[in-house]
Amino acid sequence: MYVRIYVYTGVWMAKRKLTLSVEGDLLDEVKGIVAVRGRSLSSIVEEYLEYLVFERWAEALSEELGLGDLEPTTESEISRSRPRGLDAAAVVRELREGRVKDIAGS
Repeated sequence: MYVRIYVYTGVWMAKRKLTLSVEGDLLDEVKGIVAVRGRSLSSIVEEYLEYLVFERWAEALSEELGLGDLEPTTESEISRSRPRGLDAAAVVRELREGRVKDIAGS
């Protein structure tokens, strides 16, 4: 069984400063990578920290509900994993028409 859970809290907390010690060569390379991606180093670190917290929450929820292993995903992974070429409006319309036929007994 595969279950994907999306959580959006809508709560924005005040940012706080954090001091990290990182090897110089690693920091230089990462700064180059985030610059190319148009992101900040802070946003990359924050996203990873959010992932760690969500992973712990998802494991606890999974255990409580008896779902087995859940696989947390980042927001960028969600859009990459969506199927391409589907017309969502057409699919919804088809499902609605099917329900109407079922109700009408056709």
